[in-house]
Amino acid sequence: MRRATQTALYALDHIWIAKIPVVAHEDCHETGGRHTCDKRLSRTALEKYFPPYDNLEGEPYKSRVDYAQLESEEDPLWHPEKREGKRAICKRAARFVAWLGQRPETRVAVAAHSGFLLALFNAVLDLPDDARGWFGTGECRAVALTFAT
Repeated sequence: MRRATQTALYALDHIWIAKIPVVAHEDCHETGGRHTCDKRLSRTALEKYFPPYDNLEGEPYKSRVDYAQLESEEDPLWHPEKREGKRAICKRAARFVAWLGQRPETRVAVAAHSGFLLALFNAVLDLPDDARGWFGTGECRAVALTFAT
């Protein structure tokens, strides 16, 4: 099991107990390609690590995680010799924000690797300079987004 998956198993336990929805989104992927540690598990393997659970009425939920936003069974950003470029990461971050703006929730938590978050906070969001720096491990930043229609 990869470390990120193992960390998620421990970190998300209280979220699952509270039945808070969790969505896996392909656009929140770390920089794609070449480094094995950045390659996501197959969708089937992820579903094995995060199996269904019963709700309070005893009816099984489909899954602990909604995988509908994953583009394919295997990691589409994985390439054994080529690393994803900064422009491509920024485009993914912009697509993610557009998707997020269509969601019904008014409060969400986004958990992702620092490379993706750096692109999001520097190339997509209009933020003050003090919010644009590198994210430390486990760092949390709160931002309010306004979407123009």
